[in-house]
Amino acid sequence: MNTAITRLSTLDTKSGFGHGYLCFPPAGGTVLGLRGLAQASSGFGVWGVEYPGRGERLAEPPAASIEELAGAIAQEAFDHFGDEGVSRIALVGFSMGAFVALEVAHRFHSRARTAPAALIVVGVCAPQRRVRGRYARADAAEVGRLFDRVGLVAMAGRPGATEFRDYALGLLDTDLRLTSAYPGPAKPMLSCPIVAIRGEDDPAFAGGDDAVGAWRVWTTGRFERRVVPGGHLDVLTPGREAGFWALLRLPAGGVR
Repeated sequence: MNTAITRLSTLDTKSGFGHGYLCFPPAGGTVLGLRGLAQASSGFGVWGVEYPGRGERLAEPPAASIEELAGAIAQEAFDHFGDEGVSRIALVGFSMGAFVALEVAHRFHSRARTAPAALIVVGVCAPQRRVRGRYARADAAEVGRLFDRVGLVAMAGRPGATEFRDYALGLLDTDLRLTSAYPGPAKPMLSCPIVAIRGEDDPAFAGGDDAVGAWRVWTTGRFERRVVPGGHLDVLTPGREAGFWALLRLPAGGVR
């Protein structure tokens, strides 16, 4: 069985920073779609999560729920980083990946009474503000329109590969149904900082609702909300990845 956690860049131990980043792909994404982000990280330790049923884990059945997915990833994180080491890892979740990362953070607390270095959520409203079941009955046409709108071929790791479309559409459909069924986390709150980021032109927030700011209720620690130029997950667009790391280095929102 292939592992869920893949090293994407090497930590520069001379940089003076003691933690790295564990990144969770969006719905329809794979770890390959995170390689550009990792390459732009300038020496930070970056790891990516591969969900079952795709990439090197294609032969494995998809997870039945986000909770099941998070449980397996959290266990592997403890095996990989150690009980103390997980507290030096910042979890970065893109869209659906934010919910998986949130559940993993809760499992860190349940097992080791610790928290990650930070939880960074990108392009997604807080779990209590989303419309649960929104995509539960989405047909192929609706899934295809969503796929085209947010450019998920690039996020799946094969930009411009038209023959890859059916495979990537299948991943997106599976993940949308997982997200639709997700009930949201139970208490307790986290104690780590949460940084919530969204694109100013992201159609998911066209109504102006402060659904990103609502992430503040999930931590007793520091909360930062950031609105950046662009649409849904534009921070993953090839050529823009360095801007994501620069965003985290800003004094008010940095998590180093």
